[in-house]
Amino acid sequence: MHFRWRTNPTVIAQYMNDADVPRQAEVTLKPNEVCVVLENGKIVGSVSQQHLQVNPEIGLFSKLFGKTNPVRSFMFAFTGPHSILVQVRGISEGGDEINCLITLKLEVTRETATRLITFPAKGIMTVQAKDIADLLTPVVNSTALQHLRGLDADLMRTVQVNDDVMYAVKTALRGTLDEHGLTYRSGFITWGKTAAEQQLQHQHDLERIKIEQNAESSKKLIELENFVANEQRKHELSAQLSYSGVLAKEKAEMQLEMDRLLAAGQFDLQKFKQEQEIKDHQGDAERTKMLKDAELAVEVAKLEAERQKHLASPAQEAKAEKMNKAMEMFEQVQARKQDRMQLKNEQEQQRLEQHSKASQSTIDVLEKIAANSDDPQVQMEALKQLAELRKADVAGQKDAYKNDD
Repeated sequence: MHFRWRTNPTVIAQYMNDADVPRQAEVTLKPNEVCVVLENGKIVGSVSQQHLQVNPEIGLFSKLFGKTNPVRSFMFAFTGPHSILVQVRGISEGGDEINCLITLKLEVTRETATRLITFPAKGIMTVQAKDIADLLTPVVNSTALQHLRGLDADLMRTVQVNDDVMYAVKTALRGTLDEHGLTYRSGFITWGKTAAEQQLQHQHDLERIKIEQNAESSKKLIELENFVANEQRKHELSAQLSYSGVLAKEKAEMQLEMDRLLAAGQFDLQKFKQEQEIKDHQGDAERTKMLKDAELAVEVAKLEAERQKHLASPAQEAKAEKMNKAMEMFEQVQARKQDRMQLKNEQEQQRLEQHSKASQSTIDVLEKIAANSDDPQVQMEALKQLAELRKADVAGQKDAYKNDD
């Protein structure tokens, strides 16, 4: 996919982080484009189609993208020339209305492009013609009105006065333009409220256009850029033809160029805007449909989950009931087993007690024989039986409480 950073003919520069550039995109520069490269927030060089000056040496411009170390960002710029429109309004000392449009033709070069970083430093990531106009308007207005207020309406429209005003404006803007990486090339004044409003509306219409990232749109952007260049030149010729004091030869040459531009055909901006609006509506409708489809899919999934839950409930209940019955039977078996063991223990205890009584009687008799008999052999036999009897009693008591399990 070819990456295009400029999606509107009024865009002059665009600040982008490396992550904003698609990984598989082909990044190339046109002859009238330049790119400032920053590493970890510091400017390390600038790139154009004919010139690569970046530290460290990378080799190919495309290799600058998609790296995590160092962290890179880029300031893309269209060199121009760019037409910056500034409307000037006021009242002269004689009471005449001052209503004109000053057009400044500015450029960006590879050497000055690094200073464009001033705009993103102020929070302006996409630099359009209107942003530069907003920046320059206070100085242009004050400088132009200072020269025009002392003149009458006819004198304001002379070639000499217009040249003087533009020279003063150029001088006053030098520091601001230099600070922001812009170079003054030329300028002119358009007189008349209608002409000024038409040019401002024309620029406003262009600002609202957004070109998509595809081959067809790329062709449209080229057509638009050519259209803008032609319109700017026609605007300049029209302004100069309206000045009083223009030499006949110069006027004839300008009129000839104007006729050639008019004969070259017109890019139908209104038709293009209508096509863009239709595409936008289609895109909105498609997104709305996708959103509704997604919402429907979620609802269907919820219903299916509920259905599965209901289907699973009887089986789960039966399984749970079976488990409960098994547990009850197990508890009953254990309880009966405990009862049998207790009964067996009680019976064994009774047997031991009876045996103990019987044994004790025998022991008493044997002890008497052993103590009172005069016959040593009888005494010895009595003691021997007495020892065996006691040994048997001890063994019996040990075995009596062994668990049968």
